[in-house]
Amino acid sequence: MQMEMSREVRIFDLHIRCENCLREYLRAVEVPNVDDAPSDEDELMESGFLGSLRFSCRRCEGTIGRLFGVSRRRPEA
Repeated sequence: MQMEMSREVRIFDLHIRCENCLREYLRAVEVPNVDDAPSDEDELMESGFLGSLRFSCRRCEGTIGRLFGVSRRRPEA
């Protein structure tokens, strides 16, 4: 059981809106299960992990996206 828990990857869905054309996107982000990895939405928002992500709108090629929601995918039973 401990081995399964250590390999778990946390998946968060980022809800992003392009600042130029206002199109909304859903982007899945995998966070590896390491010691200081965020475990919920609040920890993800406070961590520096999101700062390393880049955005590019597929419609207008805008590079500024506004994050308006985050949700964590729960493991399927």
